[in-house]
Amino acid sequence: GLVISAPTTNERIAGGKASISGNFTQQTAGDLANQLKYGALPLSFRKDTEQQVSALLGKEQLQRGLLAGAIGLLLVILYSLLQYRALGIVTVFSLGIAGVIAYGLIVLLGWRQGYRLSLPGVVGLIVAIGITADSFIVFFERVRDEVRDGKQLATAVEHAWLRARRTILASDTVSFLAALVLYLLAVGGVRGFAFTLGLTTVIDVLVVFMFTKPMVVLLARTRFFGNGHKLSGFDAEHLGRQAGYAGRGRVRTPSSQTIAGRREAARKNGTPQDTVDDTPGTGTRQPTGTGRDA
Repeated sequence: GLVISAPTTNERIAGGKASISGNFTQQTAGDLANQLKYGALPLSFRKDTEQQVSALLGKEQLQRGLLAGAIGLLLVILYSLLQYRALGIVTVFSLGIAGVIAYGLIVLLGWRQGYRLSLPGVVGLIVAIGITADSFIVFFERVRDEVRDGKQLATAVEHAWLRARRTILASDTVSFLAALVLYLLAVGGVRGFAFTLGLTTVIDVLVVFMFTKPMVVLLARTRFFGNGHKLSGFDAEHLGRQAGYAGRGRVRTPSSQTIAGRREAARKNGTPQDTVDDTPGTGTRQPTGTGRDA
C-alpha cells in the first residue's frame, strides 16, 4: 500500500510490457526496480516494540546518566591517586584523552551518519570507564611486581609491558566480541549500548598503546619516579620492599635483598656463592653440607 513511484501514462501499453523513463542513473534505476520487486512479495510487517519518551523525560534521564558517569569517573580517579599516588595522574590524563576521542567520534558520526546517542549508549560510555581503568591497573601492577623483584624502574617498565600487553589485548578482545555479538543480534536500545561499548574498547587499546605506555616510559626516566620517591607510587615502603639494587654496583643492605644483591655481598665478604639462598625476600644462607650455617 505504499506508493514507491507514480509515473504517468504517455501511450498505450502493448504486449503487457511497460517501461518507466526519466532522469535515472544506473543506481537509482536499480533501486527502483528492486523496490518494485520486493513490493510484490506477499510479506507484511508487524510492530515489535514502540516507546515514546517526552523531551523532558529524555533530558532528565540524560542528565542523571551523565551525573552517574561523573561520579564513577571521580571514584576511579580518587582510587588511582590513593593507590598509585603520582602515577595515578597518568590514569587521569589517559581517561581524559579517551573521553575526548570518544566524544569527537560520536559528534562526527552524528554529523556524517545521523547517529544519535541514546540512554543505553550513555550506559556503554559509563561502563567503558571501568574497562579503560582496568587496562591501566593491569599495566601498573605488572610494573610494580617487577620493581618488587629488584629491577630498576626503566627496566621494569619494559618487562612489565610485555606481560601486561597480552592481558590487556585479551581482555579488550573479549569485550569487543561481546559488543559485536550484541550489536548484531540485539534490537533497539541494546544496540546503542553495544555500539558505544565496542567503540570505547577500541579507543582503550589505542590510548594504552599510544599514550599510557610511552608516558610511563618517560616518567621512569625522571629522578622523581626512578629513585622511588614516597609520592611516586614506587617507593620501597609502599611496595613492601625495603631493599634492592641501587645501581653502579652498589647494593642496599637492609633485611630484604634481591638475589643479585645477596650474591654481590657474598662475593665481597668472601663467602662461597653456592651457599647463598636464592629465595626472594630472604637474607640467610643455607648450608651445603660441608660448610657452617651462617
